[in-house]
Amino acid sequence: MPNFAYQAADATGRDVSGTIEAQDRASALRQLTGRGLQPFKINEAAGKAGAKAVAKAKAGEPEDENAPIKLSNGQLQLFTEELSELLEAGMRLEAALKLMEGKGTTGTHSRIARRLGNLIREGHPFSSALRQSSSSFGELFCSVAAAGEAGGSLADAMRRQAQYQASVQEMRSQVAVALIYPSFLFVSAIGVTVLFTTFLIPRLSIMMSRMKGGVPKGIQIVMAVSDFTRTYWWLILAVLALMGLGFWVWSRSKNGRPVWDHARLRMPMIGNVLMTSFHTQFLETLASLSGGGLPLLKGLELASRVSGNQYIQKQLELVIASVRDGASLSRGLEKTGLFPMKLLEMVRIGEHTGDLSGTLRRTADRCGRELSKSLEKVMAMLQPVIILVMAALVGVMAYMMISVIFQTVSALKSRS
Repeated sequence: MPNFAYQAADATGRDVSGTIEAQDRASALRQLTGRGLQPFKINEAAGKAGAKAVAKAKAGEPEDENAPIKLSNGQLQLFTEELSELLEAGMRLEAALKLMEGKGTTGTHSRIARRLGNLIREGHPFSSALRQSSSSFGELFCSVAAAGEAGGSLADAMRRQAQYQASVQEMRSQVAVALIYPSFLFVSAIGVTVLFTTFLIPRLSIMMSRMKGGVPKGIQIVMAVSDFTRTYWWLILAVLALMGLGFWVWSRSKNGRPVWDHARLRMPMIGNVLMTSFHTQFLETLASLSGGGLPLLKGLELASRVSGNQYIQKQLELVIASVRDGASLSRGLEKTGLFPMKLLEMVRIGEHTGDLSGTLRRTADRCGRELSKSLEKVMAMLQPVIILVMAALVGVMAYMMISVIFQTVSALKSRS
């Protein structure tokens, strides 16, 4: 049997370390617990690691247990849904992860459950275990898990996260379907434009240059642009790449990201969807924390992490400071300018009636319905806007082509 090196705390709180022989990691943990020790770190001894790695390689598993695990959006949604169902059925977190781990030995699903279970048995909080297990669990996911742990409502937190992921997946599917036809039009328009500027218009322009009056000014501009593009296409691509890279670096810099995050909230159509999504997540999380008996200030600190938007986070820091100084929640939210007046009125009602968590949850449900409507509006407007842009581009090219043909015919008539 393999040996495991451990670090643990005894009954007096003193740190102890050593090695123990056990069939697997779980058996080693049970033996240490039976001895009255509380292990906080346990790893397989180096002498047996090579044999275990070979065995795993033969079984088709990765050799490194600490290798990064990547989850696709579908895998992440399925994992969250299954975990929330088990927790809502009354199972403890460790038992639920053990059950999910037993579904297979080599799949990503089982590997992430095994890694989470090992970290939790070592004493790590669930939110910390998520961060250590995979980068696929984003900051929002980990913050919602931390809020659920702190409020004693982890099952509800995972259910909300599963619903959120399902809505995001549905939105992405709707966007993909809606963009199929406009994408086809876009590619067709680019092809027509290239055909006009590189083949048809140059041939007719050569013909017109030999006639009285020469080439029209508009066609000369088009030809100049076409010649420049054919000659310096590499320079154009390099400039565009540098501009994109510069914007990417700036949008993630310390000074640029808050500005960009604020600008995204002001974009037509998209900004409204982002803001409504934030309202829904923030209010639902704060409602669960308040309903779980967590103090309002602590709940605000945890709920403020549900958004990755740095501008929103800075505004919520002002809310936390205001509540810490003794102001009401509605007053603190009003100072940020992030929340509409009808939402603030609902929060005030909850404060006056003493049912703040219930009011926040009902308000979050209302925001969720508004988010669905906003998405429907965006999807309804996106397709015709793209079609109009593509039609305008093709129309300009067609107009130039017809103008060349018309002037060519007129020149031929004048000569006859």
